[in-house]
Amino acid sequence: MTAYRPAPAERPRILVVDDDAINRLVARVLIEARGYEVIEAEDGEAALATYAASDDIGLILMDLSMPGKDGLETTRCLRAQSRRGATVPIVALTRHIDDDSRRSCFDAGMNGFLPKPMSATGIESIVCLVGHGAHRAHA
Repeated sequence: MTAYRPAPAERPRILVVDDDAINRLVARVLIEARGYEVIEAEDGEAALATYAASDDIGLILMDLSMPGKDGLETTRCLRAQSRRGATVPIVALTRHIDDDSRRSCFDAGMNGFLPKPMSATGIESIVCLVGHGAHRAHA
């Protein structure tokens, strides 16, 4: 399988929000291999500040379990923050793969769900589907 590579004009940056540096590194390597630039944030507050300061983030991968603002609360804040924040695709990164967790993600305003540990196939699916306008994606 050949990795999807966006044309230069289609390359929004991807914000990876996770309190674990190893998870951020894995996501960075997998995403950059597909031609996208990655921005990292280690918690919800940093994610909100980073998103507000950047106008070219086209996708957010959001850990659910973080100290301070968790991924659900951070997503709700992004959705309420601005028109741009209301529409950016946000995909949950989590080890919790049960139906209740998925429902909580979608109820908070997330568009997709990617179970941990992350895989190249999962990242490929999410980047392709959500990056191209799918409203909900599961890897």
